[in-house]
Amino acid sequence: MTFGDIILIILGFLWELVVLWFGIFAAPLLYLNLLWIIIPIYLTWIFTDFFQERRGTSLGNAITNGAVVLWVCVDWLRQTVTLWETFSVVIFAKFGLLLVFFLYGMFIIIEGIKGRDFVTKFGRVRESAYIMLAFTPIMYGVVELTWMMLLSIIVGFPVFYYAFEMVDRQIGKWSVIQRVEEEEDTEEKIRLQAR
Repeated sequence: MTFGDIILIILGFLWELVVLWFGIFAAPLLYLNLLWIIIPIYLTWIFTDFFQERRGTSLGNAITNGAVVLWVCVDWLRQTVTLWETFSVVIFAKFGLLLVFFLYGMFIIIEGIKGRDFVTKFGRVRESAYIMLAFTPIMYGVVELTWMMLLSIIVGFPVFYYAFEMVDRQIGKWSVIQRVEEEEDTEEKIRLQAR
């Protein structure tokens, strides 16, 4: 095996991950029954990310994001039970993922209510929306749950996160909201200095 063959194998593997990853996000366009849960996830993510969490996540936002995760988990449970024909490794894995994400949502809510600051790092809408967007087609049985699919979701997360971080920054440059926030900051600084 030559060095060129190794490079081609690696590129083929990476290409397969990219195709799987894009397939997750294309699934709602092919299976319209996904749209009723995907559209609210997108709307919540976009409006919260741009209008609420541009400067970070508050405890209230984190708690709300945890509640959205819980609601989506309830839908995943409904869909998984509906599709359940026989017990299999895939069904077991789906219930395991469902439990993990349900516990994640509960953890964010409970710790946020207790006022624990670390939930503002782990309860951001971009992370929770990515989880919900990536796993909903799997829970609906539209995309097959495989190790390669899980790997594509994990590897795709930084791409998703930083791509939308750049979009946020670009939109923020011309946004009226950013100007209003900057004016509020200036007014707050003036009030603090006057004390």
